[in-house]
Amino acid sequence: MIFNQNCFYTFHNTEIENDSHYLNKKNLATITVSDNSKQYLETTFKNILIERIRLSINENCFNFNKEKKKQICFMPRKLNEDIIQILNILNLRGKLKNWEFIPIDNKSEEEVSKIMKDSFIFLSLNYKEGFGLPPVEAMACGCIVIGYTGQAGKEYLKPDFSFPIEERNIIDFVNTIEKVALDIEKNEDFYLNMSKKASKYVSENYNYSNEQNDTLTIWNKIVNLYKNKI
Repeated sequence: MIFNQNCFYTFHNTEIENDSHYLNKKNLATITVSDNSKQYLETTFKNILIERIRLSINENCFNFNKEKKKQICFMPRKLNEDIIQILNILNLRGKLKNWEFIPIDNKSEEEVSKIMKDSFIFLSLNYKEGFGLPPVEAMACGCIVIGYTGQAGKEYLKPDFSFPIEERNIIDFVNTIEKVALDIEKNEDFYLNMSKKASKYVSENYNYSNEQNDTLTIWNKIVNLYKNKI
C-alpha cells in the first residue's frame, strides 16, 4: 500500500526510466488526497488501483466568522520570493493604506485560526501541492482567498467564491488584491456573502465524516478485491 500525499514528489530522487515501486506486485493500491493527484497517478500508472480520500479540517477550530477587519493574511514560508514582490509593489502603489498585512508563521493552530477569522482576505501561495490545506482552512474561517492553486487547489478555489491566480503571475496577483480590497470597502456585504459560500463549500466537502467514509469505503474495496489473495 502506498499513501501519496503529493503527486509532484512521486519521482523525487528517482533516475529517468527506473522501475517504479508503484508497479511492485505487492502494492495492493495507492491512496492520494486530491483530484489532481489522482489524475496524475492514473495518467502515470495504468494498471494499479488508485483511490482518493477527501481530507478534513479541524472544524472546531476553523469555522466561519463574519466579524472581519481590514486585514490580509498569508503564510510566507512557501514562495517567499513572490510574497516579497507582491507586498513591496502594493506598498509602493499606496492604494491599500487602510489594510494591514499579517504574516502567519510559527503559530499554534488556535493562533492561526484567530488570524484567519479576523482577516477578510487570505493570500494563497500554493505551489506543487498534493492538496494545499491552508487556503481551505482560510475559506472555512470566511476569508476571501486570492492566489495560486498549486494545481490541487483547482478543486476548491472556484471563481464563484475565490480568485485563483495563474501561477507566478505577480502583476495579476497585485491587481486582484487591490481590486478586491477596494471593492470590499465599498460593498462589504457582497464579499461577506461570497465568503459564506466558500465556508459552506468547505464544510460540506472537507469534513471528518467524509474523510472517515472515504477511508472505510476504500479499505473495504481493497479487502474485497484481494481477500482471496492475501
